[in-house]
Amino acid sequence: MESVWWAFKQIFNKGLVYRGSKIMPFSTTCNTVLSNFEAGSNYKDTKDPALYVTFPLVDEPDTNLIAWTTTPWTLPSNLACAVNSEFEYLKIKDEDSGKIYILAESRLKDVLKQTYIKKHTVLEKMKGKDLIGKKYVPLFDYFNYMTENNCFTIIEGKFVTKDAGTGIVHCAPGFGEEDYKACLEMGLI
Repeated sequence: MESVWWAFKQIFNKGLVYRGSKIMPFSTTCNTVLSNFEAGSNYKDTKDPALYVTFPLVDEPDTNLIAWTTTPWTLPSNLACAVNSEFEYLKIKDEDSGKIYILAESRLKDVLKQTYIKKHTVLEKMKGKDLIGKKYVPLFDYFNYMTENNCFTIIEGKFVTKDAGTGIVHCAPGFGEEDYKACLEMGLI
């Protein structure tokens, strides 16, 4: 043990040690973090709930981002929504409710199948980069003071894909590694 501490001190003295934060799997039973091996060794396929959530834009209260999540328990910790700057996005109007939504063009067909939107009109087409920086109203007011840190803003997310969801990802940096990295990169946390 003394040899390990000696080696660590040498590394520390060379400036190679830093203090940081990282999102880790956690065992509530053991009350400790888990290694990747431990987290994966008890892996089971399960059906998780998935739902669509809307976030109204601050400058356009009648227009809502529509995001899809398989982790609804993370929604109270939402600090940002991510889009892929290269994707095409649509602003559509639900003809029955009159509500306006923004989502990725490539996800429109699947979203229409799984929601109550039966008849729609495309109002506008835009690139993801045109959405970055827009502010939205959070679902919960737990972190309203974080608005000063530029939270509740649409950010760039290279991890946003075309194969699932809506092309808009809700980011809760306390729960997801990619969310944490993206929010850290944008200076939100």
